[in-house]
Amino acid sequence: MRDKLRLVKPEPVAPRQPTAEQIKQIFAQRLFDFASPLYLVDRAGRLTWSNLPYRQLGERLALDDGLAALLPVGAILAEAEDRDRVIRRDVAVTLDGRNHVLHAHHVPLTDRTGKLSGLAGLVEPIDAFSGLSSELTKAHERFDDIVRLTSDWVWETDPQLAITLISDRVTKVLGFLPQELMGKKLSSLADSEAAVIAMTQRFAGMAPFRDHRLEALTKSGEVRLFLLSGVPTFSNETGAHTGFRGTANDITDLVRREHSLILAKESAELANRAKSDFLANMSHELRTPLNSIIGFADLLTRQIASAPDDGRAQEYAADIQSSASHLLAMINDILDLSKIEAGRLDLNEEEISVPMLCEPALRMIQDRARDAELTLATDLPADLPLVLVDHRLTRQILVNLLSNAVKFTPAGGQVTLRAYRGQEDDLVIEVEDNGIGIPEKDVDRVLEPFVQVESHHARRYAGTGLGLALSRRLAELHGGRLSLVSQLDFGTKVGLHIPATRIR
Repeated sequence: MRDKLRLVKPEPVAPRQPTAEQIKQIFAQRLFDFASPLYLVDRAGRLTWSNLPYRQLGERLALDDGLAALLPVGAILAEAEDRDRVIRRDVAVTLDGRNHVLHAHHVPLTDRTGKLSGLAGLVEPIDAFSGLSSELTKAHERFDDIVRLTSDWVWETDPQLAITLISDRVTKVLGFLPQELMGKKLSSLADSEAAVIAMTQRFAGMAPFRDHRLEALTKSGEVRLFLLSGVPTFSNETGAHTGFRGTANDITDLVRREHSLILAKESAELANRAKSDFLANMSHELRTPLNSIIGFADLLTRQIASAPDDGRAQEYAADIQSSASHLLAMINDILDLSKIEAGRLDLNEEEISVPMLCEPALRMIQDRARDAELTLATDLPADLPLVLVDHRLTRQILVNLLSNAVKFTPAGGQVTLRAYRGQEDDLVIEVEDNGIGIPEKDVDRVLEPFVQVESHHARRYAGTGLGLALSRRLAELHGGRLSLVSQLDFGTKVGLHIPATRIR
């Protein structure tokens, strides 16, 4: 019996190979499990299928019914009845203490008859997309802030310098919208051919550069100065040159401020030099009449003591009077100018005719004109109106103008005093001579205080340089002005313009 019961070792069973359909299903499931969260709902809004990322996200959000519980599936299905297109919905959620927005996309599903049978939904991954979007937003804001703080605008070009990108800031500084400049040459912004050539040569070096000065034209035609900095760009894959990118800083206002400071500095230096020249001249102008006064007074004292009846005593006395008068007039000019500068010179106004205003000034100057062998002419029409002015100060202006004309006109010349109604309905009293004239570059300067065209080292004509400046301030004190036209070697014409408001 025992011989009949023989143990038989079973043959090994070969493992069953999956079918092609099973392989497809496994592969598809794995593929879906590595995708974004996906799900299907039927026509009633019930979840019929979902992949692993969908279920995991639902667990993280602690949703028993999955993400579909957050979405208005009924409204989406109703919309899908009317529109055969992708339907997008955003839902706000809180995950790990942070707020997020889920971006869901739905595609309507239809049966064989074309009726709506459900929805296929996809949710963008919350960690991969939302975090990346937030970081991109922050990076973009950070980049914008840095660009705004470090430059006026940024630009990119292709290898031929055609603009491919330009920041919005360019509108503020140049007036062009970015889209107006796209495709144009960056060098087309330059205001001259020379600037275009210089710019082209700079880019031809294919090397980074900083602070290239570019004078560019705005949309309105204004020229503004920029500092251009840039680097060449190359393809990471092929190494080919792809263009340039860089920044541009507007330094127009900075350069203007620097220029204004330079002009102010030069003006201050000129004023300081003029005052130095004035003080040097004053030492001469004060010392000469004082020496005359002291010398002639001493001689007069001795002459009277030794020979009381000598006629030269009268001559000495006349010289003393002349020197003292000159010194007094010069001191009065300085004091009057100081009062005007301090705003303490008041006008004593009265109506007067033009001939009566001019006659005393002509009398004071006629002896000097005769001694200088000059012709003193007048042209004062009798029908001129009365003027309301300070008699003394206005005559002082005329005496200063006539004195200058006599001083700077060689023997045989002519000085003319005329009056007429001006083009602005003002009244003009004008002194014209055919003397040495003033260089064109010095015409404006001679109207400033303490300025003399010649330096005190080579002066041919005495004076403090206050006559024209004082006359100008006195004219402005009346609300008028002083005009001056001169040509070197041909003479000078100075006009006192009395405004229409002072004409009676």
